[in-house]
Amino acid sequence: MKSRRCLIPADGFYEWMRTGKAKQPYCFEVNEGELFAFAGIWDRWKDASGNTVETCSILTTTPNAVASAVHDRMPVILDPHGYDLWLDPGMKDVSAASDLLKPCDARLMTVLSR
Repeated sequence: MKSRRCLIPADGFYEWMRTGKAKQPYCFEVNEGELFAFAGIWDRWKDASGNTVETCSILTTTPNAVASAVHDRMPVILDPHGYDLWLDPGMKDVSAASDLLKPCDARLMTVLSR
């Protein structure tokens, strides 16, 4: 969290609800399908063959009222006003970065059953 923060662009994400043995997919969108960004972290490392590998992970948080009906977590969807702070390489304050990792405003989200 002190460094290597990134934005991962998306226009939606899926979560699956298990009902018995079946899984029902649900598509979540923000602002009716507008592009948004997940809070991510990245790393660069060498595999056993010495090849450089770049990876990233999407951070998760507790679900908002829309997502909680389907799953017990959701990806962190950053408020666009927080993008610059999240990406600022000079910002090493983990507490300040963590303050951005909250559920998206449920009023901005819709969910569609697929």
